[in-house]
Amino acid sequence: MKIQHLPLIEKRPLSSIADGRPATLLTTEPVWHLTKDAIDINPKRTIYVDRATVDYMDGLIPLCEGEVVYGVGGGLAIDAAKYVASKCAMPLIAVPTILSTDAFLTDATGVRVGGCVRYLSSKPPELVIVDIDVLRSAPPAMRASGAADVLSIATGMWDWQEAERLGENPPDYHVTPQAIEIGKAILQTLLDNAREIGKGTPEGLTILLELLCMEVQLCYLCGHSRVEEGSEHHFVYALENRLTGHALHGDLVGLGILLMSSLQSQTWHRYRHALDCLNINYRPAAVTTEAIIDTLVSLFDYVHHHQLPYTIAAGLAITQDVAEATVAAVLD
Repeated sequence: MKIQHLPLIEKRPLSSIADGRPATLLTTEPVWHLTKDAIDINPKRTIYVDRATVDYMDGLIPLCEGEVVYGVGGGLAIDAAKYVASKCAMPLIAVPTILSTDAFLTDATGVRVGGCVRYLSSKPPELVIVDIDVLRSAPPAMRASGAADVLSIATGMWDWQEAERLGENPPDYHVTPQAIEIGKAILQTLLDNAREIGKGTPEGLTILLELLCMEVQLCYLCGHSRVEEGSEHHFVYALENRLTGHALHGDLVGLGILLMSSLQSQTWHRYRHALDCLNINYRPAAVTTEAIIDTLVSLFDYVHHHQLPYTIAAGLAITQDVAEATVAAVLD
């Protein structure tokens, strides 16, 4: 068995980047506007990524030229860069400007297919360059939103263990005591340091970076992401079809963690406290109360229709009354 490893990570200023190789750059327009004067690269093609669908990603492949691919920005740009670099067999350098997701560490690209999220095989970067000062300069409501993908261990691991208890895990997805203990340690470290991370201090953001690395490495060790992706993410996939505007992935996952941990009869209050400390907005403006309730009520059918792994959402048909009471409790 070969276990995937994390990419090389270098913490250094963006101004230290000097690469004369012809490159394909994938980014977003606002991010490149803020960083282009600091990064000395040679983009022969600059692509502003604006969505995550299979057709769109495939359409980027013929645009790729040069000797290296750069992904600069958040999860959307870096996910696209991973896909393009993989298909074009080119080296990839990722420059995350915000810790909004763990995409800069993983070997898969998330896309929307038929109202759900699927993961396409891509590649991890050969090199990740992290400028802590750039991360600190992101808006407080955004800079640590990737912490939700660490906090989701709380609900994802519960779902994974419940699936094991009920005999719903495939043979290669069985729970191991070692994975559970490591997951608990990662989760507790996040809870203990949530306030420091939320403040955006160099120490806090370094801790978050390290926790994201540990969470991804744990998934590699397990051979799957069940330890941190469960009913909270499935709720988000369904809810995204009912958004009235844009919402950060971390904000939606934070909301999913609160709702699902309540339905799992966990002590969800400590997770809400952590989200508050992290400045993660689990009440995004693009999400109405009606949309949350409708998503909860229809979640049982949604996860079975899309054949998602077993979680509490697959085993519990949520009634209107339960949905309304759960929303009222966690969002009071």
